[in-house]
Amino acid sequence: MINETTIHPTKRRLIEVTHKIYEEQPIHTITSELVLKLSGITKGSLYHHFADFPDLIESVQVVRCEKFASLELSEMTIEINGDSDIETARSRLFSALRKRQDSTTSSDRAERTWIIAQALMNARLATKIISSEERIMELWMNLYSSCADRGWTNSSLDARSVSVVTQAAILSRVFSDLRSEELATENWITVVEAMVDRLYFSNRVVV
Repeated sequence: MINETTIHPTKRRLIEVTHKIYEEQPIHTITSELVLKLSGITKGSLYHHFADFPDLIESVQVVRCEKFASLELSEMTIEINGDSDIETARSRLFSALRKRQDSTTSSDRAERTWIIAQALMNARLATKIISSEERIMELWMNLYSSCADRGWTNSSLDARSVSVVTQAAILSRVFSDLRSEELATENWITVVEAMVDRLYFSNRVVV
């Protein structure tokens, strides 16, 4: 996401306009001329805020990658340090995960995977992605730590490792997206929920 408090308004405008174009046409067709025309910003200003045009495209890719990742948590409004009991927290987390695991989100998974793959071969993009992903990582780590603090799960596990495993499980649905035979969502969700139960709610008592 674009940090409204730290980013220069001109830079934010360039990212927002480029992001809008990105959503409407293939990335390889986006030109600096088009971005400047639609944003009303001069070439000098563009290259003041970005090293080159690919730098701007990479910044937009980071925004999109972070958007896809944060959607896993956007529906989960657990007041984990408030009055939510374990059953309410568990239900909300499962609901959030379910919304990000069906076939309608396959394009999001595909694009996030593609951006991450590019980052493995592009040091500058990798640096940006790492910074972005760390914010998502902290959200998952805080969730696990909160569950552990409330006695809902085993507190001996490393929060960062739990966060990585959870996100990997969510993104790994991309492997089934490749197949012509659709993996039944309910079957997949059953496995993901079993994993989440083991990591976040291992001390839950079933009555």
